[in-house]
Amino acid sequence: MNKTKRMWNIASVSEDEGEIVLYGDIESQQRTDWLTGEPVPGLYITPEGFMEDLEAVKGKSKITVKLNSCGGDLYTGIAIHNAIKALSADVTVVVEGIAASAASIIMCAGKTVKAYPGSIVMIHEPACTVVDYCNRDDLKQILKMLEAGVDAAAEIYHEKTGLEIETLKSMMHKETWMTGKEALDKGFVDEVISGDVDTSFLEANGKKVLMVAGIKHDANGYHIPENLMINRISAPEQSDAGINKPGDQTGALEEGGTTEMFNSVEELRAAMPELVSQIEASAVEAAVKTAVDEAVNAERARQKSIDEISASIADAKLINDAKYEHPCSAEQLAFAALKKQASLGATMLKKMSDDKTESGVQDINAVAVQTEQPKQLTKEERMALGRADAQAVKNNKED
Repeated sequence: MNKTKRMWNIASVSEDEGEIVLYGDIESQQRTDWLTGEPVPGLYITPEGFMEDLEAVKGKSKITVKLNSCGGDLYTGIAIHNAIKALSADVTVVVEGIAASAASIIMCAGKTVKAYPGSIVMIHEPACTVVDYCNRDDLKQILKMLEAGVDAAAEIYHEKTGLEIETLKSMMHKETWMTGKEALDKGFVDEVISGDVDTSFLEANGKKVLMVAGIKHDANGYHIPENLMINRISAPEQSDAGINKPGDQTGALEEGGTTEMFNSVEELRAAMPELVSQIEASAVEAAVKTAVDEAVNAERARQKSIDEISASIADAKLINDAKYEHPCSAEQLAFAALKKQASLGATMLKKMSDDKTESGVQDINAVAVQTEQPKQLTKEERMALGRADAQAVKNNKED
């Protein structure tokens, strides 16, 4: 397995100064391919090794944190915020591009926060993905978790800005986007510095990508205001200080200068093939994950529907075939069961007909049974019978 690439830099700049560069998505752990287990290419800020790397700047009197992130996992952002906040140094955070969501939590760790006029700061309520069957208690527990996240984030913003907790919660609920100047007015930023940030917005194949200061960010799920989706021509100055910046294909971000704008995906591909390949790979990965999730959910729903009608079918083999051997929907199973019952009925009727034919009962003719009427005797015949009966009685007595 490839070694996980850390998407931050923590280095000693001088005897008294240190620098922390945080670019990319904030994740609870390094993303890996679900099939191969290999790390997924991209810029990720994870807690894996971060605390150990902080040792390089502990004891420094001045630390600069350079931040460009659309955020990600809230609790990882809080953990990094607390770790930076705990440093004894005078910490200055510079928003070199964007500090959104969990990244805005990290931003607030700075005693001084600086931003460019074109920098972007965004705060919102935490959210989560639920892929499971949940009852009311499960959902209540999830809601409590989200409410705890809102409270924790609001307290951190309150400590930085001095704004009322309820005001901050309202801003989070509305998903508030701010430029550097707007963030300064609301207290999230302490100083707006000269320079500008190149920002552009790409949308293709259902994927939204926000390019800020040369770094691409996954913008799906965000409601980016139109006034922030513009191209700006100059980039903020970057200080190498002997440090390679994350995401730079050549080992260091270019200092100053201008950023070229592209009018089509083809132009962007020709100029930055590796970047386009990363975007496409991310899009394919997301599409595959979505397709897998949808397939799993659909299969669960299919089997649950079959279970719900199985009692009325009472044919274990037919149900097993429908669930596993020859997968079909509950509707198809019900139709198959009715068809089988109809076939069994027709077979029984045919068998009864065949049995009748073989017995020959159909060849027996009905015979009319007539009861003979007693014969009418003549007077002479009746007298003769009487004499015969009397003689028989006489004979019996003599015997």
